Amino acid sequence: MLWMITNGMPISKISDFTGLCPRDVYRKIDFIYDRVVDHTARREGSFQSVNWEKVGRRFATDSQRLHLNWPNKKTRAQIAVQHLCTAHANTGYIMAAHLGLDPAIDLPDIEAAMTAAGDFGLPRAFRRQARVWSETEFKTYLDKITRGVQIHPSEAPDVDVDLQLPHRGSLLRQDVMQLAHAFLLRHFLGKGDERFVFVLDADSGLALSFVAAFAKRIKEASADVIVVQFDKHQSNDQRNMLVGDGKASLEFATGIARSQWSSLKLSDQLELTDIAIEGMLQGSPLGAPFAWPFHTKSEPHRRIRILTDRADMDPDRRARLMRLATLRSVDAYFHKVRSNIRFAARPAHTPSGNGRTWDRHYLYNPETMVKVVEIYRFAHNWIGSSKTKETPAMKLGIARGKMRLSEFFG
Repeated sequence: MLWMITNGMPISKISDFTGLCPRDVYRKIDFIYDRVVDHTARREGSFQSVNWEKVGRRFATDSQRLHLNWPNKKTRAQIAVQHLCTAHANTGYIMAAHLGLDPAIDLPDIEAAMTAAGDFGLPRAFRRQARVWSETEFKTYLDKITRGVQIHPSEAPDVDVDLQLPHRGSLLRQDVMQLAHAFLLRHFLGKGDERFVFVLDADSGLALSFVAAFAKRIKEASADVIVVQFDKHQSNDQRNMLVGDGKASLEFATGIARSQWSSLKLSDQLELTDIAIEGMLQGSPLGAPFAWPFHTKSEPHRRIRILTDRADMDPDRRARLMRLATLRSVDAYFHKVRSNIRFAARPAHTPSGNGRTWDRHYLYNPETMVKVVEIYRFAHNWIGSSKTKETPAMKLGIARGKMRLSEFFG
């Protein structure tokens, strides 16, 4: 069943294929999740033994949106849930993955607790329950995202107007989740003297969280925080055209013809690129955004800003950081999640949907979403697929080989 969960099979199909009733399928998911938590607690404590100088000291952090269905199908819409991940750039190991959900609490309970504590009369940062959304705030959010949803008059009497998160659970505040994520990563990296590089998506809250969590390292110049943004809405043809423009710019900047570029050693290619970027950066103000001129297909129109730029930073290091500022490692994992977990697919619009989005394979229960996402992260890091020769955990040096299912379930 582990392979079914992590290879795109929806729960309804797992039930059909195995002959188990849905309740038993969920019990199997609970069992697998408990094993994952046990293995993770024991094995990820070994980060202290990782030689970061050898495996690389760069990390990439980004988030994607996943969706939950409403309790009532007739609304035909979903709740957006943030999935925040940090990947080790060189190995692809997912250091931490968090969903913006707390499945263990109920909105009515939170509303009652906030009312009793007087939270609604305080700024959000000073509330006792600042971590989660209140029921009132969530209903306001529902009204906003379903404002354009058209419901047929014959359906209207059956629509549940008192919408809330399905079953149990509450949405987390995004800024609180980002801060907790950054502090967990700081805990994982320990108190050594390595110099780490954190490449972040261009979300102001995410950048502030990492600056706060790694303030001591930043002050000691042992951590660099870089923000990256690029145009995610380019078509495939537009991306290919930009790649051609980028190659032409590289040829002009280095004086090396495209036909000769591929014959150079990789180390020489990188050195020439850094020299060209170093020249372009001369005279630029500290911390100024830089438009990467050598476009790539995965990150067109990339703009880079080193938040921890310093006057005493060597120009060649500044140029190298610009070249290394990419989110490819974490975005590649997000692509695998969307491809291999059925409910993680993007919501579909249909002509007969009256502006509503729907997918019958999306989940209704936040707790199940949290468990499946964590199971997939574990499988990615430690097990891999049948074609995987070296898992991210092996590359990071915390596993000798691929974890066998007999070892996992034993």
